[in-house]
Formats: sequence, C-alpha cells, structure tokens
Amino acid sequence: MKLKHLFLSLLTLVLFFGISENVKANNTNLSSSNQAITYDYPVYDISEWQGKITDAQAQKLKTEVPFLILRVQYGSSYADKTFQANKAMLEKYDIPYGVYSFSQYEDADDAADEAKTLYQKAPNARFYVNDYEDQTVTSGSTDDATLSWLKEMRKYSGNKKVLLYSYQNFMLKYASKAISSYDGYWLAAYQSTEPTREHVLWQYTSSEYSAALNKKVDASISSSKPISWFLGSGSNNNNENNTNTQEVQFKNVNLKKIIKANTNSNIYDNVPGDTENSSDIVDNSNNYVAKNMKIDQQATNSKNEKYYHISYKGKSIGWISTSAVTRAVTYKKTKQKVRVNAYPTSNFYNHVPGSQLATKKKANGKTYANRVLTVNKVATKDGYKHQYFNCYYRGKLVGWIYGGSLVNK
Repeated sequence: MKLKHLFLSLLTLVLFFGISENVKANNTNLSSSNQAITYDYPVYDISEWQGKITDAQAQKLKTEVPFLILRVQYGSSYADKTFQANKAMLEKYDIPYGVYSFSQYEDADDAADEAKTLYQKAPNARFYVNDYEDQTVTSGSTDDATLSWLKEMRKYSGNKKVLLYSYQNFMLKYASKAISSYDGYWLAAYQSTEPTREHVLWQYTSSEYSAALNKKVDASISSSKPISWFLGSGSNNNNENNTNTQEVQFKNVNLKKIIKANTNSNIYDNVPGDTENSSDIVDNSNNYVAKNMKIDQQATNSKNEKYYHISYKGKSIGWISTSAVTRAVTYKKTKQKVRVNAYPTSNFYNHVPGSQLATKKKANGKTYANRVLTVNKVATKDGYKHQYFNCYYRGKLVGWIYGGSLVNK
C-alpha cells in the first residue's frame, strides 16, 4: 500500500462505513424481472458493524443461512475489527464462509497487493470477493486494476471461486471488461424484483432481519447457482453436518411459507428416508399453490434431503421438500392514500410478485409518478423492507406496487 494511499485511508476512516452503505444503496436504475429463487435461505454479509458473533448466535446461524460472507479489510491498510473473532467462531461451529475486501486500490499494483493481503488473512475461506464500488483508481485503467486484483488472487485461490461485487451502474462504468474474467458477479440491487443482468448472487436488501443475530443485515440470494457452487465440493445444502447416520434428524421450527407454483412435489405422511417409518404419498403441492403454510418441524434424512412438516388452516398436511416452499406473503385490508414518488423503480402488477400466482404487469410505475392513489389492501412479503400496496386511481384498479416506490400522502 502506497504511503499516499495509507494517509488518505486514515483521513477517511471515520467516514468509510457510511460511504459503503450509501454506495450500496444507489441502485435505483437497475432493470428487473421476476425470477424463481432456487433456495429459500438468504446469505448474510457482515462486518464489524454487526459486532462479534457469540457461541449462541453461531449455533442459530447454522440453521438460518447456508454460509456467511465476512468483510476482512477496507483496502489493505485497515483490518475489520471483528473478522478474526468471527472467523474463529464460524470455524468452531463448522459454518462455511466466504470473504470480501472493500477495495480502495489506486492502480494495478495496489490492486494486486490488496488481493494478496485478503488471501493471507483468510486462507481457509471458501471463496473470495473483490468488493469494488468506490472509484479510487488514479493511475491506469480501472478495468486493468480490477483484472490485476483477480490475477493476483488466482495465484493463491486454486479452484475456489473469485467474485466481483458491485452495483450495476458502477460496474458498467468502471469494470465492464474485467467482469467477464471473474467466476461470477455478485450484484447489489435493493429492489423488489430480481435484476435481469447476469449474476450468481443478488444482494436484494440491507435490512433482512436475522433471528440468530437479532438485528437487520445485508442479505443475498441466488436463483442460478446451488450452494455447492460457492463452497466447492463437500458442501451440503443448509450448512448442517453430514453425520452419515441412517436416522432422520428433527428440529422444531416456527415458520410461515407459501407453496411454490409448478413444483409438482409430493407430500408424505412421514419423512422419506426414515428407516423406522414408511412414507406414503398423501397429497401434492399443486393443490396448495400460493397458500400460506405453518411449519413446526424440519427434518433431514440420511441423504441430507430436507423436509418441512406443513399445516394449513390448523390441519396437518404432511411432509414436503423444503425446495417446494418460499417466502410467506400475508394480506390485510386497509383504507389509505399514498403518492407514487417522482422516480418509481417498481411497476404495477395484477398480483404481488413472488406470491406464486400468475403475475402480469398492469401498468408502468412511471406513468403514475407524483399521483395520489387509494389503497384497499397491503401485502407483507417475508424478509422485504417494504410492503406491497393494491392501488386504485380515480376509482379504477391499477394493481400491486412495491412500497419502495411510494410515499405517504
């Protein structure tokens, strides 16, 4: 790290956390579409702002996330205050993790130094991320510097994945050539529908509530890659230990989920793979599409396949694969007025996107910019920062829109 860069890093130390969060939130111009999510467990990325993970929290995280992503450094001169402690806690409880460096490189050599430093601090990480969202390059091409970071990391990372994190506008301006050489793009876009820009991981919110940590965190999810793609060989689907036992392992949970569309998943009276009890098909998921289910138990069989015990309107239905359910959507009636903001990033739909009902766009959000609408229903989608609102304009139904594009009248 150059002396000049070190001096600048120290001067900006008190500001950089806020800069990072503000930059990550600047995603209002991203294109979007509805895409099915392949698994329901979000991935958290955390830093010293979330504090040190305790033993109790780590044990809860094992069932809440498939893996975590830890910040290691800000440039190569500032080490995250909680990384070493959190790394040790995750390794203690066998929780896989990837790592990222908030990049501050000034040129290609500086970028290589940051990558090398990241690896040296986290040699046991399952994958590595260049978090490039702050333009600090002062000499040479930004693409060349970003490629230099990657090439240096490749010297040490072996077969482990190396990703680039950024929001779309920044990436297109400063790393549009370099991105194709990385194993994948971790896209930051705080919006209600998944971006169409190709990516392997989508950071969709900065306010996902973590029951394990008892606080809101950044959260991401993938619709294109299995968990094993990020973690490499030997990983499992929800971060729980493979015990090679023939017995089914049960745990109590308290969840609400909805049944996905088009899965055609069987529902069983007992957990498939249970050597003590036979399992017979009692129903099919297609009979409960978009229905809210209460879940009181999760089971893992000897093949590490996971099942939920589901109930509907107080009646036990049976056991279904965890892949057949997704985030719950709850509705309630209301009577209020809202105003569409001047630059809405969401559109109006006939149903709440992600509700598993056949969803079609009814109107462009921009068409109703600054107009006051009447709302008769609100929908809460588990894990999302804002609600959805069913809107009317001058007595005519317009449709459902994400609350991030609205302001109270």
